[in-house]
Amino acid sequence: MKWIKTVTNATGWRPITEDELALEVARAYAALPEDDRRDFQEMRIPFRKLRCQRDGFCGEETLFAIAQKGRQYIIYDDAEGEFGLAVLSEDESEVLHFWVLTRALSDALAVLENGDYSNCLVAP
Repeated sequence: MKWIKTVTNATGWRPITEDELALEVARAYAALPEDDRRDFQEMRIPFRKLRCQRDGFCGEETLFAIAQKGRQYIIYDDAEGEFGLAVLSEDESEVLHFWVLTRALSDALAVLENGDYSNCLVAP
């Protein structure tokens, strides 16, 4: 995956813009096989910012929902530069303490399809 350079401050990171997110999703989509493209198009939603709490030290952060299947969402974590999966809270406003990073969009689609989290960076 080609990472977007967003270094602007002392911590070496700044939030991704919506245009940069659109570009990253477009790149990942272009790399998908035809069947996965069709599946993604059926699940795709307008970009949506979601609040999350990574740990007790970082405070509130933001992930981006890009597709939905039932209560599961394919997300993009701009701090990590990776796609993943999340289940939202009942009111759908905040990512619960459960989300996994899958590296690529194709991996997120595969996990969503088969439920196998063994290749995820952080397994539930």
